[in-house]
Amino acid sequence: MKKIAFIVNPGSGTGSKSTIAAYVHDVFGHNPNYSMELFKMSKPGDAPEAATDFARRGFDIVTAIGGDGTVNSVAKGLIHSGSKMAIIPVGSGNGLARHLKIPLDYHKAVDIILSGKSVAADAGKINEQPFFCTAGLGFEAVIGNAFNSGKDRGLISYVNFCAKEYLRYRPENYIIQIGGNTYRTRAFLITFANAAQWGNNAFIAPDASISDGLLDIVVWKSAPVATVPFLAAELFMGTLIHSNLVEMYRTAELHIIRERKGLIQFDGESRMMDADISVSVIKHAVHIIVP
Repeated sequence: MKKIAFIVNPGSGTGSKSTIAAYVHDVFGHNPNYSMELFKMSKPGDAPEAATDFARRGFDIVTAIGGDGTVNSVAKGLIHSGSKMAIIPVGSGNGLARHLKIPLDYHKAVDIILSGKSVAADAGKINEQPFFCTAGLGFEAVIGNAFNSGKDRGLISYVNFCAKEYLRYRPENYIIQIGGNTYRTRAFLITFANAAQWGNNAFIAPDASISDGLLDIVVWKSAPVATVPFLAAELFMGTLIHSNLVEMYRTAELHIIRERKGLIQFDGESRMMDADISVSVIKHAVHIIVP
């Protein structure tokens, strides 16, 4: 008998999670091949502790029901454990689930848990804080903070936040150290991509692989007003990396020094960190069930 746990974030995405919780109970609660438990988050710090506890108790699968922030929280508790992670994506962006081809329909996502395989997925790490899809500095961190501080969710709300913050955001100066080389640049944003997209099929690093032991570093140097519609189109077509406003690097580790401490976005959640930033890869951090 397999032991499976579900960690539910009631606040992720736009819909109620009670229907999904009832569905997984119907599928697994009466299945003689499974023993299940369901854990409902009451605050963000709940998920890593719950996931670690499930792994310690020998659960075969620990499932995140939520968005990229929830996936991050659950995965943190499972790094290099014996438990596999499953994802039922019900967030606003669902970047990691989209990258891994996990269906956004929760019925089909449950089918993947029953019939899928597992892949060894890397994680990124910034000053000892892990991320699993993307992390970044600059404009994307400001947007992540504004979006998560607001009450409205969904793509339309995210676009509105982008438009509002863009008018007042100013690029910052960075020193980037990679492989013994030092680059000085002024950037609109810098993304560390373990997976290909931010979410909602916005491909910031379309060639990124989650299992190659490397991160794709995207330095978006500027975004003049006149170019915004074209840059947005390139982002959703997966061709932004060919723009002359973008520089790309691929590496297992790097160091960045910025002008001052500020926000950093981790899988859609932003937090304050120091000006000195060390970035590296945790190879094969978590085994994730995929189609």
